[in-house]
Parts: sequence; C-alpha cells; structure tokens
Amino acid sequence: MKTKKTKIILLAAVTVLVIGCAKPDITGQTAEYYYRQMAEQISRSNLDRAGEYYASLSGEHISSSLLREATLLMAYAHIDKEEYLLANFYLDEHLKRFGSKDNSDRVGFIKLLADYKGIKRALRDQKLLIDLIEKTQAYEDRYPNSAFICYAQTLKTKTLLAKSELDGKISELYYRLDKPLAQQYYGKQAELKLKADGEFEPTTTWWPRSWLE
Repeated sequence: MKTKKTKIILLAAVTVLVIGCAKPDITGQTAEYYYRQMAEQISRSNLDRAGEYYASLSGEHISSSLLREATLLMAYAHIDKEEYLLANFYLDEHLKRFGSKDNSDRVGFIKLLADYKGIKRALRDQKLLIDLIEKTQAYEDRYPNSAFICYAQTLKTKTLLAKSELDGKISELYYRLDKPLAQQYYGKQAELKLKADGEFEPTTTWWPRSWLE
C-alpha cells in the first residue's frame, strides 16, 4: 500500500514538473524576450509555439514597437508554410492595428498574393477565382498609385485567364450534356479580351485528376 502511495506521489510530482516545464516563460516577460523567442520558433518552423509567444507579446505589451514587425513576421512565416488563411489573419491584424497610408497598400498586396497562392485547383475553385478578381479590382481602385499596382494587375490578369479557361471547359461540358443555353453563357464568359486567340499557356493538371475536373 505504501509503495502504491509512493508511486502516486511520484507520478503527481512528475506531472506537475512536466506541466510546469511545458510552457515556461509565456507570461510576465519583456516584449523583447517574447519577440526573440517568437523569432527563434519561426526559424525552427514551430509556428504553433511562435504563435503562443506572439499572443503573449500582443496581450501583455500592446503598445510595444516590436508588435508591428512581429505581426508581419508571423504572416510571412505562415505564407512560407502555405498556410494562407492564418497568414491573412495576421495581415488583417496588422492592418487593423498599424494600417496607414504608408503601408496599407503593401500589406494589402501581400493579402492578394496569399489569396492567389491559396488557389490550388484553378479548374475547380471558381468562387475563389471570382473573389480574387473582385479583390484585385478593388485594390486597383483604392491604390492606383501604389508601387505594387503592376504586381496586383499581374495577379488579376493571371486570375482572369484561369477563369477564362475554366469557363471554356464548363461550356464544353454543357455542350456534351446538350445544354445550349448554359453552353452559350459560359462560352461568352470565356471570350475575354485578355484571351487573344488562345495565346496563353493553359493551366496544367496532374493527369489522373484531369479526369475529375
């Protein structure tokens, strides 16, 4: 009985020790400490842990000058890992807290880029294509003199071409299904001014997947 009780006490002690060591230094530290630890975890590709340090930094040091750069670092780190939804979360946080005439166009373009990279299957993601076309147009209207306007226009052109190709394939599908009205509608959607006599490179699809597109 005594041995069993001793084991329970030892197990409890180990549990407390593990819990105590699992997440040290996540509260009550300086902004500089949190920033350094966050950057170190990013360098190790441990973005979950980096996010914990970021949360402590933003929660405990809301006025720190380091928070501005930390938010962008987290966004870039998630973009690098192709986690575009999380990247957009941090970019939105940056715009909400630090957006200004001097940097909002840059952050806005990074958001467009994250959305563009997030489209994995152009021949399926019709809604994402339409949304991105609208977002790039809104960006052009809002920041006509931005240094990033040419890059935004390039993203829009690529997205328009992808949608044109998709509409063409949908039109072909309705032709095979003997749906002339639907075929005509999507055929017209595919006839964009940007699509000059088919002089662009169609998107490529892994051949087994192409059967399902």
